[in-house]
Amino acid sequence: MSEPSRVVCPLCPLHCDDVVVNADGSVQANGCEIAESAGSLVNQVARTDKATLARIAGCKQPIRVITSGVDLVAARQLVQWQSDGVIEVEIESDPSLLAIGTVTRRDGIFAATLSEVVTHADLVWLIGEVDPAWPRLEEKQRLDTAISSATDGKRQVKRWERWTADFAGRMHHAIEHPEAIEEDSEFQTRSKHFRDSLYAAIVIGPGAFEADEAEMTAAMVARITRRRNESARCVCVTLDPAATLRSVHAWRTNESLSPMMSDDGDDSVPVIRLVGIGHRTSGDRSVDLQIGGHDPGVELAKAFLPASPWINSMVIRGDGSVTLPLQVPVALSANSPAVIEQLQKVLPELGRAI
Repeated sequence: MSEPSRVVCPLCPLHCDDVVVNADGSVQANGCEIAESAGSLVNQVARTDKATLARIAGCKQPIRVITSGVDLVAARQLVQWQSDGVIEVEIESDPSLLAIGTVTRRDGIFAATLSEVVTHADLVWLIGEVDPAWPRLEEKQRLDTAISSATDGKRQVKRWERWTADFAGRMHHAIEHPEAIEEDSEFQTRSKHFRDSLYAAIVIGPGAFEADEAEMTAAMVARITRRRNESARCVCVTLDPAATLRSVHAWRTNESLSPMMSDDGDDSVPVIRLVGIGHRTSGDRSVDLQIGGHDPGVELAKAFLPASPWINSMVIRGDGSVTLPLQVPVALSANSPAVIEQLQKVLPELGRAI
């Protein structure tokens, strides 16, 4: 019987490097639901629709391919096929992560790697659905043993489900004008902790901001960060599932990838979703074909093709700091094809070896 494999997890942008795949194919990742459900992805059953697949194969226009993120091998292929005019690649991103990325590219921001935060930060603010999206982030950042109130010499942690633009503005005002804040209010308490910190980290997770005002709120967070760096260190941190794809696209084209277009009802061009890194099912638009992940049902995908999340490749961690090796565990070496291989099968004109 083969020995357990210790591998890098391909399923979320944290890319934990201590995931164990046992000889029976089960996965151990210290209780991470995302990683430990990976075994079920290799036993998915295809749900084909001949008309849909024929329409995709016969389309004379570039096929829309949307994804939250993929590995290095897949990223190179997607960028090449887009350059060849066969597909149009779009990033399917959470509105909050998209907003902080937009603000960063437009205005700049003070950022940091996960290693810097765990080493230096004495105050961490977590905003959004951090735990559901990146279940082991707090463990890796040693935040599960930190405290949530002021104590000398220990890291303080505060969690918020969501910030509105109004809340962000009031927090900024409290930090800048402490004398004008009502005593014993949350703004007074949190702004005091923030001003007293030597190294503050603001972690932005999915759902951190109200969708219709996400960019406005992200701009205020960036302003809070910039202003704080005039007197102490403050950074903004997030994990981008599309870090690998964005990087490859920038290297190859010197341009930024487009976010997913809104569903305007135009169905003249088929849409294919590639389920890769950091995919979340809530609120997904309906597509013609989904490749990888769990079958979402006919309402969200007219056809479905299974794909293995395990691949011999590389990936850039979501904070953009390190490149990590991906590999197929020995126990899962006979799995279904990878996402990019399935895409090549449904688009015969790609005609390129992987």
